[in-house]
Amino acid sequence: MRRRTLVATALATGLGIRPSLARAAYPSRTLTLIVPFSAGSSIGINARLLQPHFERALGQSIELQFDQGAGGMAGHLLGAAAVADGYTLTMASSALTTQPWLSRASSATPDDFAYVGQVTSLPSVLLVRADSQLRALADLVATLRASPESLTTGTIVGWWAPAIALARFVARAAIKPRVVSSYYSGSDLVVTLQQGQLDFGVVGLADVGPSLNSGALRVLAVTSRVEALPTTPTFQAQGWNITTGWWLGLAAPRDTPPEVIARLDAALREALDSASLHGDFGRNGLSVDPLGAPAFRQLVLDEYQTTGALLTSLGLNINGRKPA
Repeated sequence: MRRRTLVATALATGLGIRPSLARAAYPSRTLTLIVPFSAGSSIGINARLLQPHFERALGQSIELQFDQGAGGMAGHLLGAAAVADGYTLTMASSALTTQPWLSRASSATPDDFAYVGQVTSLPSVLLVRADSQLRALADLVATLRASPESLTTGTIVGWWAPAIALARFVARAAIKPRVVSSYYSGSDLVVTLQQGQLDFGVVGLADVGPSLNSGALRVLAVTSRVEALPTTPTFQAQGWNITTGWWLGLAAPRDTPPEVIARLDAALREALDSASLHGDFGRNGLSVDPLGAPAFRQLVLDEYQTTGALLTSLGLNINGRKPA
């Protein structure tokens, strides 16, 4: 018996396989999920709600590590530099497709990750006051084409998803609103809009909050269908291909083995199918929008390129040439 054991050990060593690792099925120990924003942010809440369901599906515990800073890039960079063994994941966000174009500091890009799957996607919404004469995007476009800068709006500092959605819409519709102020949060922009200081604005759905049901505001367009706004037409339905929202998903370092990604993808799908997870997300104003690994990867890479092209055209790509 001892001779058989020695022979098996020698064979495994000769093949470059450590017996202890050969016996260990993934995952055999606790995982770390890096969250590039604070625990109290919507991303932090998303991660904390996902955690117990993902743990059950994966059969292993998961520790959350909150690393905020640099518009999400500090946490993304930390996640990209982790050992590619499947034990360190990152809660990737839309910041990954925007911030690398805007910062000269070292930053992670979408190419630095392997993608597990999307968890949720919150749309951007275009709002007007309830008493506005603007009833559809066609009215807004017609007004601004006839009289540029006749309508006022604001933008959100940091080029988050709603600001990108607004910039894309303005560029594609060839309109020129008058931008009168910048805001550090979408909720601040909503308050200003309610007070009558703006004619319209684009914010994230989560920024609207109670105003959505107060009757003070009206949503003219949404970047994707959402249960909270079942009758609101999308930008696409009104002729404008604007789909930029705030998505969140799981990613691993780029060289993570494909079989590990497949195991994580399957566990994430199982977690997102859970009725109790849907209930937890719904009570916190979050949607469940699963995308498997290949589709999620394609979404991120496509958005990275289109966002880079937009920011280059605006003269904001620090690595690109200024527009003529």
